[in-house]
Formats: sequence, C-alpha cells, structure tokens
Amino acid sequence: MMKKTIILCALMALTAINANAQFRVQSDGKIAVHTNSTALSPISINGTGNADYYINCNASAKNGIRLTSSGNNSGNLYGGDFLASSANRAVGLKTKASTSNTCFGLMATADCTSVAFGVYGGIYYTNSGAAIYGSSYDDLGSALDTGRYAGFFHGDVKTTGSITVGTTIQGALLGESSSESGSSVNGLSLRTASVSQGLSGLSVTAYQKARPALPEVSNPVNDTLQRNEIIEPNIIDEQFYAKNHYALDAERLEEAFPDLVYVRKDGSKAINYMEMIPLLVQSINELNEKIEILEAQIPEGAVKAARVATDIESLSLSKNVLYQNTPNPFKEQTAIRFSLADDTQSASICIFDMTGKMLKNIPVSTGDTSVSLNGWELGEGMFLYTLIVNGKEIDTKRMIITRQ
Repeated sequence: MMKKTIILCALMALTAINANAQFRVQSDGKIAVHTNSTALSPISINGTGNADYYINCNASAKNGIRLTSSGNNSGNLYGGDFLASSANRAVGLKTKASTSNTCFGLMATADCTSVAFGVYGGIYYTNSGAAIYGSSYDDLGSALDTGRYAGFFHGDVKTTGSITVGTTIQGALLGESSSESGSSVNGLSLRTASVSQGLSGLSVTAYQKARPALPEVSNPVNDTLQRNEIIEPNIIDEQFYAKNHYALDAERLEEAFPDLVYVRKDGSKAINYMEMIPLLVQSINELNEKIEILEAQIPEGAVKAARVATDIESLSLSKNVLYQNTPNPFKEQTAIRFSLADDTQSASICIFDMTGKMLKNIPVSTGDTSVSLNGWELGEGMFLYTLIVNGKEIDTKRMIITRQ
C-alpha cells in the first residue's frame, strides 16, 4: 500500500510539472525544461534546442551555465570536463562572444596561493601542432606548419613587457628608418663633439649566463597519462650556456648616449643595441673623413709607401694561425697548435683566466708548431689562450679543464 502511495504521488507531481511546462518528457524520450516548445535536443532548456547538440540551453538575458567544484581531491579537480573525439576536426570547447562593446571569446582566471595558470594548453602524442594557437585571421590554424610548438601566432604580436628567449630568434629584426620614425628633428643632439668620440672608451665585458635547473614536468591535464618527463636540453641552449657573451658598460654608454640605456624595475640597466647600429655607421663615416684629411696632408709617395708596408704586414700576419687545442675539454694534458710566418721576430702563447688575468706566457719561435699544457698547471675551469706575434694579437680561443 505504501509503495502504491509513493508512486501515485510521484505521478501527480510529474503531472503538475508538465502542466506548468517546467519539465516535460516527450514521447521520443527528449526532455524539455522551462519551455512549451517541442524539444529537438535530447535535453532542451528554455527553447526548442538544436538537433546537432545533445544539450541546448537558451539563457536569454541571464548567464548561461555555472559549474562549480570544491573540496579536497588527491588528483585534479575540474569545474567542467569536455571531450570531443572521432571527428575530422574535434573541438573540446567552443566559445563565441558577440557584442558592440568589448568581448572575450574565452575568459579564464586562476587564483591560488601556489602556481597559477590562467590558460593552459598542451599537446601530447602528436608529431606537429601548437599548445596555444593565436590568429588575427579567420584561418582555423591553417597557417601552422609541420613543426611542434608551445605557442604559434599568425599575425602581429605586441607586448608591453620584456621577452626572455632561451634559444634563438630567427628572422629579420626590424627597426624604424629615419623617414618613418615620425621625428621632425634633424641631426643629433649629443653630449660629445662627435659620435666616434662618444663611443670611444667603451669597455667590453665577457660573461657567461647561469644555467637554470631543469625541472620535472608532470602532466597537469590528463589524469590517465600521469607521466613525468625530464625536459630534454636543447642543443642551442647547451651552446648558449657554454659560450661567452659580450656586453658594453651601460654606465659609460649612458654618459654619451643616455637614450640608449633603459632602467629595469630592479635597478639594473639594459642597452638598446639595435639603435646603436646607426651610431656605429656614423662613427665609421667620421673616422673615414679624418683619414681622408690626414692623407691629404701627407705627400702622395709617402702614402703609397705606407700602404705597401701595411699590405706586407697584413700578408705576414695572415700566415700566423692559432688552432683549437686538442683534446678540449681535457683533464691531464692538451696540445695547442699554431703556425708562424718566416719573418716572425717574437711570438708567444699567453694563457688567461676568464677575468683577463694572465696566468702563463709561453715563448715560441719559427719552426715550432705546438706547445703542450698540463691540466694541473691551471686547475679546473675555463681559460683563454692567445697567440701574440711581433707584439700583435693574432687570435684567441677558449679551452676547458675538467676534473674527469
């Protein structure tokens, strides 16, 4: 009797709901919610729906759907999980925003006390593609080539902050020309009498970049993968951190050309090297003008004799060659090979540490072809060695001494 009463109450409640057109199950099994229209979707809310969609909700002037999840979870906790497969082009989540004012196709925010990602994109088990693809054209990813990218952008990209690049930048680095710079000022207003004078005395510093630790990356998206991958070192990265890098003294440059020096938030200074190129060209032109003036003041015969002497000296120096030491890196002993011109008067191999301090001076002479160096003489580290002939530096190379 009790079971019959419960069933009867349920049928009466369903009838009342149907009467108010709030919830209705059609004879074809489709469900219409908050609508009197015939549902075309298996579940249609506040409208007829669309046969191409399993669930169709017409939110009208209200927000559409809100999904929340909270509480402790040992794995990933998703507000919504969308999966599309078995299609020519599968889209996990498609959004579109349309308004006469500002609109966002997708808005994602992250708020946590640890690491936060507003938008995360990943590609797995695929030969090509991009984790994040951005385009200012209606191309649906057609501009992407067969590469594999964390991010790919088809169109102009602008940032108001700095860009840090771990490997290389390929392509042309373009700057404004004087005709398109929008400036109405002709000539230069400098703190020095000439560009060459302003650039003189700049000191060059050699340094090495600190190698960052390679983190373990776990897959934060797909629970079924659960794999940890060690990021493979990029071959360009390996060379980048092994090689020396060179920079100018920003303090000294700022005295003559303050517009080329920028100050970061932490107080450190950066140099606009690209806009130094026009200044270097101007400096060369100034020096050429001075050479022409000096040559005009010297008798023609003396100028020709000086040029012949210079050509002879250059030919002699070209016969002086310094080779890379072998083996390199080394632990116990290495050989530094070289060749000297027949008219060499004095020559030596000089060993320096990375600060420029001379550690050894090994005299050599015509007929010598190499010198040997023991690792215990200098200890572990990176060193420079230079061939000096007749008081002139011919070439400088680098060698590495290791413990193993």
